[in-house]
Amino acid sequence: MIVITILSVAAAGILSYSLTTYRNSVRQATLDQAKVLADSEMENLYFQWENLILSKTVSSVQNLQSTYPLGGANGLQSNTLPFLTSVNANFPIGQGWSVSRYIHFTWVGDPNSGNGSAMGIMPNTVNEIGQNFYFLAETSATLASPLFGTVTYHSGRHFVYSSTSLFQFAVFYQGNLEMQPGSNTTITGPIATNASAYLGTLPGITLTLASSVYYFEEYNGATDALSGETQSLVGSGYNDPIYNPNPDSAPPNQAAERALQVSKLSTQANFLGGVNVQADILNPAYAQAYSDPDGTVDLNNIYRAVIAPPPGPGDGTLYTEDPLVAASRMYNAAGLLITINQDPGTGVTSVDVGGYQPSQQKVVTNAYDTYFAGANAIYTPATNPTTDVIQAPRTAMVDPREYLNGKTAVEVSTIDIGNLNAALTQAMAAHPDLASNYNGVVYVYDSTPQTGTTLNGIRITDATTTPYVTDSSNNPIGFTIVSDNGVYVQGDFNTTTHTWGGMTAPAPNPSSIMGDAVTALSQGWSMAANAGPLPSALSARQAAPSTGSTDAMTINAAILTGNTPTNTTVTPNIKSGGAQNLVRLDEDWWSPSTNPAGGLVLNINGSLGQLFSSKYFQGPWVGTGAQTGLGGTSVYIQPHVRNFTYDTTFEKYKPAGSPTTTQFSRGDFFFW
Repeated sequence: MIVITILSVAAAGILSYSLTTYRNSVRQATLDQAKVLADSEMENLYFQWENLILSKTVSSVQNLQSTYPLGGANGLQSNTLPFLTSVNANFPIGQGWSVSRYIHFTWVGDPNSGNGSAMGIMPNTVNEIGQNFYFLAETSATLASPLFGTVTYHSGRHFVYSSTSLFQFAVFYQGNLEMQPGSNTTITGPIATNASAYLGTLPGITLTLASSVYYFEEYNGATDALSGETQSLVGSGYNDPIYNPNPDSAPPNQAAERALQVSKLSTQANFLGGVNVQADILNPAYAQAYSDPDGTVDLNNIYRAVIAPPPGPGDGTLYTEDPLVAASRMYNAAGLLITINQDPGTGVTSVDVGGYQPSQQKVVTNAYDTYFAGANAIYTPATNPTTDVIQAPRTAMVDPREYLNGKTAVEVSTIDIGNLNAALTQAMAAHPDLASNYNGVVYVYDSTPQTGTTLNGIRITDATTTPYVTDSSNNPIGFTIVSDNGVYVQGDFNTTTHTWGGMTAPAPNPSSIMGDAVTALSQGWSMAANAGPLPSALSARQAAPSTGSTDAMTINAAILTGNTPTNTTVTPNIKSGGAQNLVRLDEDWWSPSTNPAGGLVLNINGSLGQLFSSKYFQGPWVGTGAQTGLGGTSVYIQPHVRNFTYDTTFEKYKPAGSPTTTQFSRGDFFFW
C-alpha cells in the first residue's frame, strides 16, 4: 500500500511537471508566434509609413498622426495611420489574436523650424546635410487563451525619415558631368554626379574646387580617383583642377588634397525622392505614362516628370503611373498653375488659371480665374493691360542655337514677376482659401503642340523681387517657377534680400527655376531685334546690364534643367558644352561695355543641376565660332567671367516644392 501511494504521488508529480512543462512550452511557442507577428507588423508599418511619406498623401510629415482620427476599433491605439485596420482574418495562425500598431511623430530640433525636424547629417549619405524627422513605432500581438491566460509581445523601433533638397550641391548631374570653363572659375560647394565626372581646363585657365566631389563611374577617365587621370569625355586631355578647400590661400599638396576631396560613390544618389527608376522602366503598367512615341519606356521621361505635366488630358487626371513619380511632379504640387494654349483651328490663344487643392490631390481650375480678376489679372484677353501677369503670349522670336537645329521660331510667352507679386498679394488678401493653398510653386507652360519647326518658351522678366510669403514661424516658403517649355530669364532674378529666423545677414528669397532648357538673357536683349527670320547681326545682340548695374547680371536661384548630352558615337561629335553652359546664352557677353575688363559678368548664385536630357530644346552646343547657318554670326560669345557660387542658405531653407533626395532608416528593436 505504501509503495502504491508513493508511486501514485510520484506519478502525480511527474504528470504535474509534464503539464507545467507542456504549458510552458506551449506558452513559449505562443510567445514566439506573437513575436513573429509583432515583428512582421513592424515591417509592414515601416513599409506603409515610407510609402505614405514618399507619395505625399499627407501635406506634411509631422501631420502623419494628426491627419487621421484618433482611436479605432479592434484594439487599435490612438494616432494610428489609415492602413492600420483589423487584420485578424488575414493571419493563418488562427483566431483570437489582436494586433495593435502605433506610430508617433517626435517633435525635436529647433522650435523655430516650424516642422519639428533636427538638422544634421543624413544617415547613409555622403555627409549630406538634411532634415531628420523622428518617429516612434510600436506594435503588439496578443492572444487571450483559456489555458494559460493572456500572452502579449511588444515590439518597438525608432524610424527616421531624412530629407534634403536636391539643391544642397553647387553642381549635381544625373548624367555625365563635364566642366571645362573658358575663364578662371571657383566652385565653393559640393559636386555630385550619378555617372562620370570630367573636370578640368585647357592651359592658361584654372578650375578651383573648394569642396567635395562625388562620382559613380569614372573621374577624369579612371575608376580610381587617385590615379591622376585627366581625360575628358571626348578624349582630349585636361589640366587637373586645383583642389583647395580655402581658395584664398595657397593650394595644399594636390595629390593628398585630391584624395581628401574626391570620393567614389558605392551606390548612385537618389535624386527623385525614393523613385525606383529602373523598376518603372521594366513595369509594363507604366508604359503609357513614360513611353516615347515608339512605345519604348524611357527613363529620361521618368526624370523629366519633375517638370512635365502628367500624361493625361491636362486637368490633373493621371494614367497609371508610379504614385511616387506622380508625387515628384511639380505640376501636381503647383500652388498656381497657368496654362497657355493656342487653338489650332481659330488661332486664338487662351490662358487658363488653376492651382493645387490638397483635398483633391490634383491641380484644378475652378475658382482660380475669379481669384485674379480685376486690376491684377493673370491675363486679360483682347486688351491685355500692362498690369497683367502674362504679357504678349506666343510672340515669335528666334533662338539661334535652336535655329541651327531646324527650329525657325520659338513662340514665347512672357511672365512679369512684378505683376505676379501684385496679383498674388491682392488675391490672397481677398481670398483666404487661396492664401492657405498657395505654396510658392508657380507652374506656367504653353501646352500648344510643338510640331514642325516651332517650339514653345516662357520668358521671365521684372524678377528682381520674387513673391515672398512666410509660414507660421515667419520663415519663407520660397518661390519656384517651373515649365515644361524652354525658360528664358531676362535681367536680374531674385536680387532683393530679406531677413528671417536666425539669419545674421539678409539673404535672397530661397528660389528656383526649372525648365526643359534655361537661357540667360541680359536686360538689353530685345524681342524685336530677335524676331527673325534670322537673328540680327551680332552687334545688335550685345549683352547689356540690368538697371542700376554697370557690369553684371545676377541670378539668385537654384536651377534644374536639361542638356543635350555629349555623344561621341556620331560624326561630328555632339558636345554638351559642359556645366558652365548648362545655363545657355544667346548674346555677345564678351565685347567691351561699361565693365573695364570688357563684357558683362554673369553671376549665378545658388545651385546648378541636370536631372534629364532636354526633350524639346535639343540644339547641340556649337561653341562661339561663326555659323554659316546664322549668316556668319555666332550663337553667343562667352563672358570674360562666369561666377558660380553655392548658396549655403539652401542647406536649411529650400526653395518651394524642391525635389528631394531622401533616406529612410530604423533603429534596433526595443521592448515596451
